[in-house]
Amino acid sequence: MENSHASPGLLKQANSSALHRALREKGAATRAQLAAATGVSVTTVRALLEEMLRDGEVERTGLGASSGGRRAAQYSLRRDKYYGAAVCITDGQAHGLLVDVHGEIVRAVPLKAGADGLRTPVLAFLDGLFAQRDIRSIGLGLPGVVREGCFWHADKEGGLHSVAVEPALSRRYGVPVVLENDVNAAAIGFARCYETEFPGEDPAETNMAYLHFDRGCVSAGFVAGGRVIRGCGHFAGELGLVPTADGRLLDECLNDPQDGREYTARVLEAAVWVCGILNPRYIALGGPALRRECIGPVNDGLSALLPGPMCPELLYTADIWGDYQIGMAWLTAEKIFHMVQIIKK
Repeated sequence: MENSHASPGLLKQANSSALHRALREKGAATRAQLAAATGVSVTTVRALLEEMLRDGEVERTGLGASSGGRRAAQYSLRRDKYYGAAVCITDGQAHGLLVDVHGEIVRAVPLKAGADGLRTPVLAFLDGLFAQRDIRSIGLGLPGVVREGCFWHADKEGGLHSVAVEPALSRRYGVPVVLENDVNAAAIGFARCYETEFPGEDPAETNMAYLHFDRGCVSAGFVAGGRVIRGCGHFAGELGLVPTADGRLLDECLNDPQDGREYTARVLEAAVWVCGILNPRYIALGGPALRRECIGPVNDGLSALLPGPMCPELLYTADIWGDYQIGMAWLTAEKIFHMVQIIKK
């Protein structure tokens, strides 16, 4: 989102951005509801909606609830006008997504690695979508550190190397590109599902942790105040590097064969760290290396160790790919419309 001083052209863009954002959040709304949600005058809302109707960006989708007088028309973003393209990569696997303006997945296809890994199938998938649809944004989820448009990965000696992914995709396709770490994207996706399950939840107040237990490492995605916590170097969530009570790193402990009691103690230890730092409302546990039978004892341990206001709801997520895809779809859809915000001084 851009922060700009006001001028007539920028003011119009900012007002349009506010309407796009409100329509994405509400799904459908009347002119009065949009004016109330955005702070834009009803007259300006009417003019912008008429322009969006002519351009095919929005459509009338019925009538709002009656307050005693004539029922007002509702408007919503057209789902078949603009799209986003997303790719989710992790553990050498990839799925390509076609995403609509509301962040819903229209189509998902597996992408098979070729001689050069995933580069050729990913570009072929994107090229195909750009030839078929009006694609306005690209999202790419990656299993590593994402920072300043680059993907950072470690070599066999432990050194870090970066690949400038975002600039390359932006030059090739000419649309905004968003990169995200796979576990962060999964945390966003799980939070979106939780908010759908419990509509009273305010997305701007989401506080949660997503702990992913993979073979060889434990990582986490953190959301506080509705925002992903990445840290100054975007390394937040590397739980496996934290030393445990016996002096070893958490990754080492969980990689060793352990009985259920020892394993549960290590998972409980990690959950307590997270609660002490983040104080999440809920913690989602998942991943191929998670022993599901530990969840009940870990939940009991949290209740015994922590005071009530610190004790989170402990949840299990069976499908990281589903969470991952939902999160990347949402992030990609956020980039479909150019966002401008006026900052008053």
